[in-house]
Amino acid sequence: MKSTENTIFYRFGLIDQQSHHWIISLFMISLLILPFGFMTFKSLFGVLSGICLLLSLLALFIKPELVNHFFKEKNSYLIFLCLISTPICIFLTQVIRGNISISAYDGPIRLMAAFFILLAIYKHRIDFSRILSLSIPLTLLGIFIYAKLGNNPYGERLTNSYLDPIIWGNFSVILGFMSLASIQPNDHRLLKAYKLAGFTLGLIMSLFSQSRSGWIAAIIMALILLLLNKKELSFKKATGYFLTLVLLIFALYFFIDSFKLRVDVTISEFFDWQQNPQRDSSTSIRLNMLKISTQLFMLSPWIGFGEFSNLPIEKLSAIHSFADPGSIFTIQCCGPHNDFAAKALKYGIFGVFSFLITYVSPVYIFFKSLHNQSSLMGIMLVTGILVCGFFSEMQTLKVTYTLYAIFIAGLVATAFWKNITKDEKN
Repeated sequence: MKSTENTIFYRFGLIDQQSHHWIISLFMISLLILPFGFMTFKSLFGVLSGICLLLSLLALFIKPELVNHFFKEKNSYLIFLCLISTPICIFLTQVIRGNISISAYDGPIRLMAAFFILLAIYKHRIDFSRILSLSIPLTLLGIFIYAKLGNNPYGERLTNSYLDPIIWGNFSVILGFMSLASIQPNDHRLLKAYKLAGFTLGLIMSLFSQSRSGWIAAIIMALILLLLNKKELSFKKATGYFLTLVLLIFALYFFIDSFKLRVDVTISEFFDWQQNPQRDSSTSIRLNMLKISTQLFMLSPWIGFGEFSNLPIEKLSAIHSFADPGSIFTIQCCGPHNDFAAKALKYGIFGVFSFLITYVSPVYIFFKSLHNQSSLMGIMLVTGILVCGFFSEMQTLKVTYTLYAIFIAGLVATAFWKNITKDEKN
């Protein structure tokens, strides 16, 4: 059952202690190649994550007594709540409504399953943040090549054959900023260049997708990353980085036609919506759906309506005075294009609490250990999904649920065990 020591993982800093078991070797390999399945071949990411889950379960049987150490962590209950809150929320609201639907758990159950991956990474002190820092740039390159060579149903807006360009572009820029956040002061120059290449590629892919929500998220993530590193930066450097960001935005606007067009259209649609709310446009549909969502939420604030097809639009007598037909149709078939509003409509106040727990809990853990590489990467992940989720629903597909579940579980687990290592050294 045992193999030679996995010194290659240890030498590259992917694990804090040398592994002596072939299951740990396979688990490490599965974590390393897992991101390559994201947004490439359809269903590949699901297969790879399934293998990763199976290996994590097997890894837990190796020295099982070490698992108990995790539950002694001060904030371990927060990540546990993060991963189980959504499935529990769905179950409670379905029981109260008396309408059980198994399909509603298809995505959220992946959050619960990721808890076993978290335990395995924590137990064997696997550096998941370093694994991601090495794999993300190549992952983005693979995604980019796959999209370029594949059939694109969206014309000049780059994506693959089974994802819309909004989701594709949003996750591209999020992964890019995670690559940027992974840069460490003691990294070799070539390694820093490699990670910067991943960041640059993520920005380029976002531009090709023409996803405006991804662009807004990029600006906010850049500002947050700058604030989180303010102690390490002099005032002169911080000012320089900020001015560089401003100049980059202006350069994109004046020299990239697709960027300028999308920004101009958004501004024009917003002012048109103020003059005539029933004008049919992408911006007006989103703004009107937020107003519709607020009124619908007040009709069933505690348990929501379960599915968007159950929304009682007919009870809003004044809806046609402000909402265009496009927004009424879209919210009933696809939801309000806003993660927070979607949870509130589906599960009422239970959905609101589960949404906050799912995203705020890991951020709190990360802020308690900002010295960790995993914390900065985790904050970029959560920030990107939250900002993008304000303009389009990010957690509707199995692949996006799976990515968030595994990534957040792995990064939190790494932050926890690295804190222990730091205390041991002190």
